[in-house]
Amino acid sequence: MTGPKQVANQAPFSEMHPQVASFFLDYLSNEKVAEFRGRHVVNTHFPPYPSPAFDNLVSNLDQVGGVEERRLHSVTLAITNRCNYRCWHCYNAGRAQEDVPLRTLAAVARDLQDLGSVMVTLSGGEPLLRDDIVRIAESFDERSCLTINTTGDGFTPDRASALHDAGVFAVGVSLDSMVPSEHDRMRGLDGAFQTVLEALKAASNAGLYPYVVAVATTEFLQEDHFWPFVQFAAEAGALEIHILEPCPTGRIAGKSDVLLRRADRERLTKYQSEVAARDDLPILSSLSYVESSSAFGCGAGLTHLYID
Repeated sequence: MTGPKQVANQAPFSEMHPQVASFFLDYLSNEKVAEFRGRHVVNTHFPPYPSPAFDNLVSNLDQVGGVEERRLHSVTLAITNRCNYRCWHCYNAGRAQEDVPLRTLAAVARDLQDLGSVMVTLSGGEPLLRDDIVRIAESFDERSCLTINTTGDGFTPDRASALHDAGVFAVGVSLDSMVPSEHDRMRGLDGAFQTVLEALKAASNAGLYPYVVAVATTEFLQEDHFWPFVQFAAEAGALEIHILEPCPTGRIAGKSDVLLRRADRERLTKYQSEVAARDDLPILSSLSYVESSSAFGCGAGLTHLYID
């Protein structure tokens, strides 16, 4: 692992506006920086350094001022709403099943990059159901850091290599439980757990940054569940655990009882600080910290977009 101060002393941070650089250093105090194939990774909310996408990030962050001067940071682009799974927490359930044509997505890619997009996640539904996913990835240039969020279904070694060659940096594979039968039940498909393990291996072998995406509940965040899950993810080859919160839309629309409470978010932030202090565990990242009032705040409609 590389310490935040070591990375912060490198050229990009010294070129930032002093106020921005100072803020970023405070933010990094609860993060750790991992080395991955010759580059430094804070987490999948940010591009690796060095990279053209990181240069884009620095340029965007340096534009301090009014709302009209803000640049787009991250985009989740749902390239299909189709999926073979029936996940308990699916926010995409009930959306139109007809895919947007490749030519339209290519035009959207150009527009997003002109707006300054740094991080672009190709998602769904299950994005790997698109036979043209490699061509979609090729629609973006190096100004954006590309990631893919997937159940792992259809993520073969050949597709992993093709996506790496198309410029994809990271692949996030959904994992709800370290217990195979429980994960399969929560995903609504037998064999889903084994698919996760195979996808993480394929990503790593192809040179992609492998991480897992987990949807947290109050039960998930209990110490006797959380810490074994983190250890299992590390053993499965994940370099990061990306925590999402349940959202009362789609399949769980109106179910406010599944939402995280303030105490849950505080516990998650505490976990992030504890994990950051240990070199034997993967990176832990969560919007609870990134979008907190002491960090970047909510970026919806300002620096973040969701598009389907």
